[in-house]
Amino acid sequence: MALEGNLKDFSIADMFRLLATGRKTGTLYLEREDAQGKVCFKKGRVFFASSNWHRESLGRRLVKASVISEKQLRQALGLQKIQKKEKAGRRLGQILVDEGYLDGKVLETFIQDQINDTLFDLFRWEEGELRFEPDEECDDEDIGISVSVENIIMESSRRLELWSRIRQKIPSMDTEFVMASTPGDKTMEIHLKPREWMLLCYLHGGRSVRELVDLTGYNDFETAKILFGMHAAGLIERIGGEAEAQ
Repeated sequence: MALEGNLKDFSIADMFRLLATGRKTGTLYLEREDAQGKVCFKKGRVFFASSNWHRESLGRRLVKASVISEKQLRQALGLQKIQKKEKAGRRLGQILVDEGYLDGKVLETFIQDQINDTLFDLFRWEEGELRFEPDEECDDEDIGISVSVENIIMESSRRLELWSRIRQKIPSMDTEFVMASTPGDKTMEIHLKPREWMLLCYLHGGRSVRELVDLTGYNDFETAKILFGMHAAGLIERIGGEAEAQ
């Protein structure tokens, strides 16, 4: 029998704790008017999550993050289709590791980060419906790597706290920034990472957070976190007044 609830009465964290305590296997569906989410559990641990922000397959996400090349993905997918009987059932991630395209630890960290990114998106929902379908497994998404519910809740709580601070300076996706006309003294000590350089270059002439998300493919949290840091360092300026978070 499916377990159902509403986010106004039953939080996502509460549902996760319930499924973890009962070591449940199945799929949790989340739905609201403008978005859907899906989280797959095996024996109370999460091994896959998708939402409106994160719907791409594992292979596409690895290529997009430059962890593997397009050619390596094609070769791994080809091997998955023609693998011999004794190796039948190997997941894409395992094939990539077996073929030496990436290290197992790198894959594990990547998957855990992707799950945490997606679940942070879902944990920010304030309304919606929850439905858990027991024994409905996402076999195609299971690559043998999972994350504990305790770690998920701790990481989401940490990000939500940071998100609350970010929202004080970046109240909406339409908030606009531009390169600072006179960067402060602190900017001399700053060493920007490639992703930060990309955002800074796009800000020549000014852009909104929404435009930067569309241009870079980064999610809203990652984009806002980078902008928040660059604003604090004096590298960029808000266009318009300091509006309150909504």
